[in-house]
Amino acid sequence: MDVDMRCIRFLVIALSFILNSPAIACKLGGVQQFIEFEEGSTTIGKSTARNVVLWFLDWRDIDGISSVLIFTHYSVNNKNTEDISAKRLSNISKLIAPLVGEGIEVEYVNSPKEPKSRAAAKYYFNTLGISIQPKCIETQSCCGGNMR
Repeated sequence: MDVDMRCIRFLVIALSFILNSPAIACKLGGVQQFIEFEEGSTTIGKSTARNVVLWFLDWRDIDGISSVLIFTHYSVNNKNTEDISAKRLSNISKLIAPLVGEGIEVEYVNSPKEPKSRAAAKYYFNTLGISIQPKCIETQSCCGGNMR
């Protein structure tokens, strides 16, 4: 299963939860972070790193996290973009790994992409996504009684 299917799976789970929940006000947002890198760069600044860590800790400590998907893309048949993409994943794993608690599954995906335009290519090849599945989806407790 490629990264697009995994993203779709996470979105379907979230949407099915929202659509099948009782008629109470519920907002399950903030389960994804996107980090935009400078073209060719494999590192992020302190401010971005701090924001990612605080976001992750907030979810982990308040609602809990079941799983994490960290994904990025590289250009089909382009070894240079594949290497840059792999290094970005490696660097983010060094940031996230110490924060992951027991029982949290983390998956890192580096997949090829063939965008239709130059603008799309610039976005896809310079953006890394982090998507979490909160524990409240498993327990169906995201709406009501919790802090979100």
